[in-house]
Amino acid sequence: MVYEQPSRRVSGLSRNAKIGIIGLFIIIVGIVLLSNSFVTVNAGYRGVLLTWGKPTATFNEGLHFKIPIAQQVVMMNVQVQKAETTETAASSDLQDVGTTIAVNYRLDPNWVMEIYTTLQLEAEQRVINPNIQESIKAVTAGFTAEELITKRPDVKTRFESTLEDHLDRFHIIVESVSITNFEFSQSFTKAIEDKVTQQQKALEAENKLKQITAEAQQKVIQAEAEKKAAIAKAEGEAQAQIIKAESEANATKVIAEATAYQIELINKKIADNPYYLQYAWIQEWDGQLPSTLIGDENVTLLLQGAPVGK
Repeated sequence: MVYEQPSRRVSGLSRNAKIGIIGLFIIIVGIVLLSNSFVTVNAGYRGVLLTWGKPTATFNEGLHFKIPIAQQVVMMNVQVQKAETTETAASSDLQDVGTTIAVNYRLDPNWVMEIYTTLQLEAEQRVINPNIQESIKAVTAGFTAEELITKRPDVKTRFESTLEDHLDRFHIIVESVSITNFEFSQSFTKAIEDKVTQQQKALEAENKLKQITAEAQQKVIQAEAEKKAAIAKAEGEAQAQIIKAESEANATKVIAEATAYQIELINKKIADNPYYLQYAWIQEWDGQLPSTLIGDENVTLLLQGAPVGK
């Protein structure tokens, strides 16, 4: 009897320990289940709720409840993403052209459940890259190799429109398209380089011709200016001579007219007054009589109208 009592104590402690372990396990499982009952959808994503693997709802950004084990949430990135592809295609003039295209795209947030149902998380591999390649081939075939370079904006616009049509049915939005590179065959590249070289030479020759023409025109303009200056100078000198001659002629005419008028006036005065001539002589006489008189004694001076000596 002495040895049975401790045995019962050990047996009782063992049962309590088992109960404690079971309770602890239940608590842990409850915590795990509770923690798995909530899911957070980060900014730039949408959550597709799967119930036993079947898409049943879409979660927007934020905290959401789900049933543990039975439900799970797949995150779908609806931010702008980039896909870049290089494809070799034939141009309309049968030149092989390698084109590298970079496409910025995003999944339509309103159709993420349908996108997951159709493509799951493999949209880029399944439809985006293949449709980029197909669009490159379709667009490249509509241009010559040279036009792909000279009409690059038109090529980009047509490619973007074609790709949008292809991806729209998958609810994938094309944000922008960039043609990052064109690669041509060596023969075509050399032909382009030769053409550019010839164009540069032609442009240089044209510029040289324009320079020569401009210099010739400058010389013509200078010669015309010098000619006009010489003519103007000669005309000016001739006009000056004419003006001088006319001035001298006018002066001579005025002097002659004045002299004739003076003579006419003197004659008129003499006619009106016989003593005017003596008066004029007296005005000019210096008061000295001549010391020698030549002639007979009847010679008279024009002085007071009387003969000398009377």
